[in-house]
Parts: sequence; C-alpha cells; structure tokens
Amino acid sequence: MKKIIFIFFLIFTSKVQSIIYPIEPKYASLKKDRVYLRWNASFEAPIKFIYQKKNLPILIIDKFDNWRKISDFEGDEGWIHISMISNKNTFINKKEQNLLKYKNDKIITAIIKEGVIGKIIMCEEKLCKVKIKPYRGWIEKKYLWGIKKN
Repeated sequence: MKKIIFIFFLIFTSKVQSIIYPIEPKYASLKKDRVYLRWNASFEAPIKFIYQKKNLPILIIDKFDNWRKISDFEGDEGWIHISMISNKNTFINKKEQNLLKYKNDKIITAIIKEGVIGKIIMCEEKLCKVKIKPYRGWIEKKYLWGIKKN
C-alpha cells in the first residue's frame, strides 16, 4: 500500500510541476527576415504579427510539437514554428551607449543607438563583448535584452 501511495505521489507531483513550468525559458533569435507570429501553434492559426528583422532576439517560454511560444523585447507573445528559430546569441540594445574597444579602457569605437541588434560574443559580470557590423567591442550588459542577466 505504501508503494502505491508513493508511486501515485511521484506521478502526481511531476505532472503538476510540468503544468506550472512547461519549459525552462531560453533566449534564441529569428532565423529569417520574415517570420510569422501566430495566435496558436498551427499553420492554420491567424497571423498576429510579422517580424521583419533577422537575428531579432526572442525568449522561448513554451513548446508544443514543432512550435514554440515566444515573447519579444516588447512583451508580445505568440507561436512560431521551430524552422524560423536560430540558436544564435543576439541582443537588442535598450538604451544608447558607447561601444568600447577594450573592456578596461575608455576608447569609444562607436555609439550604439537604442534598438540596434547585434551578436553576443561573450559576457562577463557587467560587460558583454559584442559584434555589430562592422564593429566589435564591449557594452554594458544591463541595457541588453536577449541574454540572461546572471
């Protein structure tokens, strides 16, 4: 009897947890210049929005079959087919800031405007080394959307 209760408890708790936390949220990016955000996880579902920027960072918050529910930097949510998602680490800059040539120096390579999208090379505690064509350098991590903050 104790074994049955224990097995029931294991099955019940694992199913409850999977309902509350379907997947671990993960940053990714858009693979194409034209990506449809849909209301539901189906090609027949109405289009909610059309993204027109390759490498735009997204946050994957749920999944169903070959579909991923995403959230963008403005908080919009919807479903995208996995064929349109890339694992490239990208970011969108949320505040104008200086791109520094070296992380411990004050040499400014460029001024990065709000809304600029780039690729993440690596991150440290407060700064990230990034590539924004044709520039490469260091910017403050706290103003970037598309990367984990810790």
